[in-house]
Amino acid sequence: MKKHYHSGKALLICFASLFLWSDVVLADTLSRADKVDMFMGVQGMSHCVIGPQIPHGSVNPSPQTQDGSHGGYKADKPIRGFAQLHVSGIGWGRYGQILLSPQTGFNADENGHDSDKADEIAHPYYYAVDLERYGIKTEITPTHHCASYRFTFPETQDANVLLDVAHNIPQHIVPVVGGRFLDGSIAYDEESGYVTGWGEYAGGFGDDAPYKVYFAMYLDCPIKEFTVSGNIPEVLYARLALPENPGTVCLQVGISFKSVDNARMYLANEIAGQTFDTLCAQAKGMWEDVFAKISVNGGTAEEERMFYTAMYHSYVMPRDRTGDNPHWESLMPHFDDHYCVWDTWRTKFPLMILLDESFVGRVISSFVDRFEHNGKCRPTFTSSLEWDWKQGGDDVDNIIADAFVKDVSGFDRSGAYALLKSDAFQQRSPAYLRYGWEPEPAERMSCSYTMEYAYNDFCVATVAGLMGDSLVEKQLAERATRWTNLFNPDLESYGFKGFVGPRKEDGEWIKIDPAKRYGSWVEYFYEGNSWVYTLFVPHQFGRLIELCGGKDEMIRRLCFGFDHDLIELDNEPGFLSPFIFTHCGRPDLTARYVAKIRNNHFSLKTGYPENEDSGAMGAWYVFTSIGFFPNAGQDFYYVLPPAFPEITIERENGKRIFVQTRRKTPEATHLVAVYVNGRKVENGIIRHADIAEGATLLYVYE
Repeated sequence: MKKHYHSGKALLICFASLFLWSDVVLADTLSRADKVDMFMGVQGMSHCVIGPQIPHGSVNPSPQTQDGSHGGYKADKPIRGFAQLHVSGIGWGRYGQILLSPQTGFNADENGHDSDKADEIAHPYYYAVDLERYGIKTEITPTHHCASYRFTFPETQDANVLLDVAHNIPQHIVPVVGGRFLDGSIAYDEESGYVTGWGEYAGGFGDDAPYKVYFAMYLDCPIKEFTVSGNIPEVLYARLALPENPGTVCLQVGISFKSVDNARMYLANEIAGQTFDTLCAQAKGMWEDVFAKISVNGGTAEEERMFYTAMYHSYVMPRDRTGDNPHWESLMPHFDDHYCVWDTWRTKFPLMILLDESFVGRVISSFVDRFEHNGKCRPTFTSSLEWDWKQGGDDVDNIIADAFVKDVSGFDRSGAYALLKSDAFQQRSPAYLRYGWEPEPAERMSCSYTMEYAYNDFCVATVAGLMGDSLVEKQLAERATRWTNLFNPDLESYGFKGFVGPRKEDGEWIKIDPAKRYGSWVEYFYEGNSWVYTLFVPHQFGRLIELCGGKDEMIRRLCFGFDHDLIELDNEPGFLSPFIFTHCGRPDLTARYVAKIRNNHFSLKTGYPENEDSGAMGAWYVFTSIGFFPNAGQDFYYVLPPAFPEITIERENGKRIFVQTRRKTPEATHLVAVYVNGRKVENGIIRHADIAEGATLLYVYE
């Protein structure tokens, strides 16, 4: 049998490196990675994860606490243990498996080993905490598929690590979600030193399809006693009893959705022979490389912390699980945990195009691979589910179109176009295809579905044109105008006439209150009202302004809606609403209301507006900081005042975008002109081609 693959020398280095760690942390406290506030978005409703990971890493090891909510953790609650899989920023819990709990003594009850904590440290690349109940210091650093732990025990004759395979967030931390442990196995090979196994689970965000999580782990000290206990399907855990006075113990765990062999391979490829501190330095270096893509100067320390924290959350999801697809063998990229495509297509993916084009190309390749195997590519999916429910339209289409119009490479364009045509002609609802709108009675959200399908059609029409398919281009371009079928010119709210409203098959209008906010998976609108969704026409703002009475009337409507909280500025359907002012010739009002959102709805203390949504909110903040904002699916950006006097953006192609400000006086705050490469921007809009090969943007204030 294969022996344990790390050497005694690596063991000694692991022990010795403990004393060097504090110096490593203190030596570089002003780095960008150390400016990230990992507590932002963890409290409240943002549901971010406090534990570390590498950019788009497959694992996200993190502490879990009593009553930890959907992210698994609350700062004022005792720690239950440390699990390896989490999802960030989503509105419903999932995962949270392969829980580790270092203990003196031993208690395996679900809530029997909670410990108060002290001296908590959290960075993108490192987490540490003292478990006061046991006097144990726990440190964590991630690789792509693995987590490295360093436990420092007090003097004790009864040191143990609990490995709980049954535990998961939907069942034990947020039981309202409804998770279940179904089955599992744990094994210990004394000769190799590996502890391996798997757990099968159901429930959490999405449907109830079962899925498996496989693991492999080893410790750098002998396991004195190994005991598996449990009453499957309710309980499955192992007690890893350690030698007397073990001191500092390093534990490594690899995670796979496919097999134990994969989990062991990840340990061999990513961990073997490396110390905890080496792994930590590698993880930190990856984040420093990310944050080096945007340099900001001239802001306050808090503004920089806020900026790099938002940028961090922009790089967390989806997960890159290439080679670990449990459903089919493929050499194609495999990106997983797409919970928030309805959100991320608007900001996160355009930000990746700006900074990491190849990432977007690989994600689209994974979309194409999924389509070729499944015959569809739903906006919400993970390794364990393909969820047929849609928050809105077929928003994968918008990501692909954004890549086409911005000339992103690295994916099969013919395959991507086949996916788009399938969405346009097979995956849109039959009623929408028949009537040109989603009529009532509908299964759900007839108005928001119609508005989003219309934009999906525009995006596919755009790609059809680029692919030379004029017939499809013409057909879908016409379909993209049919949102007007739900524009009711007689629908009135607060003295304003003309709103999107529900309609029956025979054309009869259903009277609604346009100001009424609807929730999730309900009638008419998804998470919004008609004030918001009437404005969701990213491709035809000119036509919308005309229907609403012209530019002056639209300006009046927008101001009233924003000032009276009728238009949600901080939920994704409203992301573009302030930029309609720019189409009315008032970019100053765009700037005013964007600033209102930034100042009132984002903070290090309170987090993001509601769910962070897997990078959507973080990327929104990044874009509104750097001075231009995307209309995703199209090739242009709206300019607005940058949050910092000087910004340098380095694209993946090595070209740089310099954002500079010039003020007539130091107190000048009125933006009077924007120049791109010396050319004055006349309409508040710049094209992607203006900046793709590098550019200088100059913002002039008086």
